[in-house]
Amino acid sequence: MPRRHNHKGRSTTERFVSLPHWMLRSPAWRSLSPVARSVFIELAAIYNGSNNGRIALSARDAAERARCSKNTAARAFAELTQKGFIDLCSRGHFDRKTPHAAEYRLTLHPCDRTGERSSKRFMSWHPDQSKSVAGPLRGTAGVTTETVTSVTKENCRELSLSCDRKRRLEPLSGPTTGTHIIYQMGSGVDEAREPSAVVVNLRPGGRRHAS
Repeated sequence: MPRRHNHKGRSTTERFVSLPHWMLRSPAWRSLSPVARSVFIELAAIYNGSNNGRIALSARDAAERARCSKNTAARAFAELTQKGFIDLCSRGHFDRKTPHAAEYRLTLHPCDRTGERSSKRFMSWHPDQSKSVAGPLRGTAGVTTETVTSVTKENCRELSLSCDRKRRLEPLSGPTTGTHIIYQMGSGVDEAREPSAVVVNLRPGGRRHAS
């Protein structure tokens, strides 16, 4: 009868997903959304010990497994990438000739595609980095991430309504205070009085501007 457990009590016939305690206690893991954690577990379940860098999982399949929408799954991939849990190795293409999903690698393990060591980028993630949010870009094949900077608030002085009302009621300085009226000789009047109590004498031979 074949031996099903080794000397440490681990099963030799069934695979398992390894989630180290030091990773679960990291600030990056604790800041992940529930969907992002679920997607990471799905990616780790596909890892067989020799395919890191070729772990294929589309946003559509991840959405079905995590019971969420496709856009939510795409944001989960972007969150895992931004916080250093996964790296995108190959973008997905869904044309008729060579359809394949995007391929990722877990930074927790060495890369079997390039031979690089495990970077564990999530251990250097800091909560302050959450100000730059990485999100999926539309119109591209697969999940494409890009840093989105927050909108900077302009340094503008807040206007006071009471000051604005007071300024509107104050007369303007200069010779053109009030309404600018043009009087023409021959209109049947020799003088005109404006609302500002300024009397304008009309002279023959031209027009007179009163203010």
